[in-house]
Amino acid sequence: MYGGSLPECSGFGWTCRFFIFDFCLLTFFRKILAIECTHQCISVAVSLPDGVVVRTLHEWRRTAESIVPLVDSVLAESGLVREAIDAVAVSSGPGSFTALRIGMATAKGIAFGTGCPLVPVSTIEALAFSALGQVRDGLLIPVVPARKGEFYYALYSPDGDAVREMSPVTYVPVTVLKDVFMGMKEPRVFVARDTGPLEALAEEIGADLLQADFFTAASLLPFAEKKLSSGKPPSLESVTPDYQQKFRSGG
Repeated sequence: MYGGSLPECSGFGWTCRFFIFDFCLLTFFRKILAIECTHQCISVAVSLPDGVVVRTLHEWRRTAESIVPLVDSVLAESGLVREAIDAVAVSSGPGSFTALRIGMATAKGIAFGTGCPLVPVSTIEALAFSALGQVRDGLLIPVVPARKGEFYYALYSPDGDAVREMSPVTYVPVTVLKDVFMGMKEPRVFVARDTGPLEALAEEIGADLLQADFFTAASLLPFAEKKLSSGKPPSLESVTPDYQQKFRSGG
């Protein structure tokens, strides 16, 4: 198992500020509010010219009542009011149906109220990208829990300071993951907030585990900055959660 985590972002329930040269070597030119609450924790971040403020709470089951106060807390820590932000980024899924809906509704409400653009960011891709500080070769397998014993995953390859998608998001029981990855010669690293359910599988197929306590709302910011710089953002009405319903038609 890969050990350690990024010291600036490890742990839950506290605020941290870190400089951009420690974060993806990216300079932020916009004040972006980012929200990530798709699974297992609630996280809010704001990008500033000299760094990022991020706060993460472990009380994920209380997302509905915690997310707005958390947003207000991070904005206050940043010295900003809502009207001062340039854009809102939201982790768009896959993840928990209820948490996705809450996070998206909160992000849309703030974007609508301030008149700023809303930028959706793939949870799976951001999770893979956030692992680049610790994994520079082999195959990255970001994993997000679905129903009990079932997961969303995709396959990425590190590509310099980016990740390249090798296979799209798929929804499978953990037992099927064994068939998918058994026999692969490349080093494989499962990246997940909770690696416990994957330990037996990783040992059996010779893969590594990376506990992603470094994955926060700050992980969305490079994607949002890039999308905003590359062209016109999507309309507010067109941004929807990625529920991956094609995999979940049974319920």
